[in-house]
Amino acid sequence: MRFLSSRWFKVAVSLGLFTFLFYTTDVHALKQQLVTARPLPLLFAFVGYLISQALYAYKWKVLARPLGFGQPWRAFVTYYFVGGYFNLFAPSTVVGDLGRGLLLAANGGNTGPALYSVAVDRLSGLVMLVWVGATGFLLFGPTILPVTLCYGVVAAAIGSLLAWWLLPYVLQFSLFNRPLIRRIVDQLIAPYQQNAKTLGYACILSYLFHWFQLILQVVLAYALNLQVPLWYLMLFIPLVHILSALPLSFAGLGVREGGYVTFLALIGVGKDQALAFGLLWSVLVLGCGLVGGLVLLFSSEARVVLTKEAE
Repeated sequence: MRFLSSRWFKVAVSLGLFTFLFYTTDVHALKQQLVTARPLPLLFAFVGYLISQALYAYKWKVLARPLGFGQPWRAFVTYYFVGGYFNLFAPSTVVGDLGRGLLLAANGGNTGPALYSVAVDRLSGLVMLVWVGATGFLLFGPTILPVTLCYGVVAAAIGSLLAWWLLPYVLQFSLFNRPLIRRIVDQLIAPYQQNAKTLGYACILSYLFHWFQLILQVVLAYALNLQVPLWYLMLFIPLVHILSALPLSFAGLGVREGGYVTFLALIGVGKDQALAFGLLWSVLVLGCGLVGGLVLLFSSEARVVLTKEAE
């Protein structure tokens, strides 16, 4: 189990998936797809992706407020982009999340609650991704995807609401009456139980922001001259992004591109086109991380905090 969670295993998974994808794809056709992509839509998608990260930082600010953090939105945007930069050098998003939690704690708060706010931000984002997929299945049905997948996504979305509603009752059992669990409940769950409107507002924001990123996917498809309808993106993009967020590969690389190839093949998109689509989205993600490096370079406050933590 320790090997499966190691960075080398995740690097091996990503390299293995990329090797398989490139081996089974017409590399010349793939190159043509990338070279002939329309530059203006690509630029628009990249700028839009940067905007989406600033919007996600605002959602994090909303979630951090009940835990005692009142920094301005500008500070959260800085921390969010710096965290994205750290993720370029780590096999998962944990390092970036830890970095932005430490930055938040260094400006007027405890480390525990700061990291809790990051965890809630991450978890709520994944749950809302499930809800975006569930919305697609409820509107359009499974279409060409398996019926069990449709039912599973819808059940997971509804189950997330039921789990939150039942949580206070479940925690009353003696099994959960332990110091560590009680501390987590008091510091992480109780503030949001008491501020249900705040959590609901943050979830609605996350849901809308995911929709914004789906629109960016449409723009990216247009840049590659791909005929991928929005309704189909609603069905498979959330699933691919959830899979790429799992700690199975290096920053989701390989898993994300393989997901695009697998799902787009079902509507007749060629492997070279689908792989180009997935690669360009990964380029947007990596490019945003590099912008985070520039933010760190020009943010003396962030550098000072990180230097102190390193010491």
